[in-house]
Amino acid sequence: MRARYGASPVHLLAHLILLPIVAWALLSVLDFRAASNVVLWFIAAVILHDLILLPAYSTLDRLAQGLTRDAINYVRVPAGLSLLMLLVFWSTIRGKGTGNFHYASGLNYHGYFSRWLVVTAALFALSGALLLARRAGLKRRTPPSAPSSTA
Repeated sequence: MRARYGASPVHLLAHLILLPIVAWALLSVLDFRAASNVVLWFIAAVILHDLILLPAYSTLDRLAQGLTRDAINYVRVPAGLSLLMLLVFWSTIRGKGTGNFHYASGLNYHGYFSRWLVVTAALFALSGALLLARRAGLKRRTPPSAPSSTA
């Protein structure tokens, strides 16, 4: 069991006992009226991530590793930050809530998508500049091989 699971059976049993207790505590503290909606949303999120998104971004990462070799992190970091910004500002970029926002502030949502694109381009440009600077620094630091002299 320890070789396959990574811990003792007591660890697994403790988690199986504590998970429903923690779920009950969260539902009580947050005072959810429809706990079934939360459970359904959680199950859908797990299925979406584990069965669809994880294989998709793992495949993309493997392809990127093959194309970029030693520069993979110079692609991963700006891509991850860009996707995180897209996730956070998705409803704003889509224009959801434009009427309420305009009513409350007198301003409009226009331009969020183009700003996200500009920030994404800046992240990739900065990452590319860092990669070029790193490669130039490595070339300068590498001493030429001196001929060996045998005495």
